[in-house]
Amino acid sequence: MTEPDKPQTNGDELRQAVVHGAVTIGFGIAILLVALASSGAIRTTLIVVAPVVVLIGALAALWRTYRNWRAGGRWQVWQGASWFLLAIFIVFLFGTGPTLVT
Repeated sequence: MTEPDKPQTNGDELRQAVVHGAVTIGFGIAILLVALASSGAIRTTLIVVAPVVVLIGALAALWRTYRNWRAGGRWQVWQGASWFLLAIFIVFLFGTGPTLVT
């Protein structure tokens, strides 16, 4: 049984941040791939949802940053994951924008 108050090591935080980023980007790409296979209103909806999913993942990483900072833990790892996901969000947003305009 694990102890709830046991501090996590640096490797655990790094692994969790990397997994969080990879899963978030994976969901975003999966939604875009489904959108490419769709047509009509579903395609437009999924194209809008893909960047939103990445943004929600970035906001979740920012929340983890704040929680780790308040607990006195290694918040820097989560801040790095947050900035990375925010940059990927911008890439997704500008990548899907032209499709929505046409």
